[in-house]
Amino acid sequence: MNNHGVQTRRTDYGALLGDQEFFVTPLLKKSIDEVLGCIGKPPSGAKVLDIGAGECPLRGKLEALGYAYSSLDIEQNATETIDYLARIDCDLPESLALLRGFDLLILTEVLEHVADWSKAFDNLSKMLKSGGYCLITTPFFYMLHEEPYDFWRPTDHAIKYYVESNGLEVVKCKRNGDGWDVLGTLLCSTSLCRQEKRIWNFLPLIPAKIILKIAQIFFKSRIFQKNIDFQMRFYVGNLFLIKKP
Repeated sequence: MNNHGVQTRRTDYGALLGDQEFFVTPLLKKSIDEVLGCIGKPPSGAKVLDIGAGECPLRGKLEALGYAYSSLDIEQNATETIDYLARIDCDLPESLALLRGFDLLILTEVLEHVADWSKAFDNLSKMLKSGGYCLITTPFFYMLHEEPYDFWRPTDHAIKYYVESNGLEVVKCKRNGDGWDVLGTLLCSTSLCRQEKRIWNFLPLIPAKIILKIAQIFFKSRIFQKNIDFQMRFYVGNLFLIKKP
């Protein structure tokens, strides 16, 4: 979502969609690269399904690794490159159900928009081949987006519960982002305005905006992160690498 509240869709994990992503997107990109490196080069003919693919920002990377790429989303994208139009928490279309045996499933920042996790994880388990992997990322501390279809901010415990309840194994689990990333995300998602359009409401607004801008600059400089370890019981997002036995 841009600064004017208009929803935009990601085409590249190397670019930001707005200041609110300043801390989130680099963590996502690093996590995705880390997990794909952990999986290693896929076997010949390996298939990947990018679920909730949007504008397919990972297509080039996955095809370069050697995967045969397919995408799924609830609606077609601007470039009409979504292969399957379906919801992951409903019965799958026959054309997709026949393609069971994916080597890799990817859901990056998708599950917070999925209402029925029981059905979704059942479908994930069915579509994965034995020995296949599933990469999941979800936000834990992030602004509301794609409303009204923004349902959850799951903990890693919730994801692990659904993974294991569907006969899958957790290979890697990571909480992304420390306290500085959380506060930075909060500050970069914040704007200030007058409560009432009266002259005396304008006076305290000016110093408040200056303080907010200075705080944003300091946090984005990462000077705190480089010198002080700040831990809290909040974090930015979840990373999971799952495997089907």
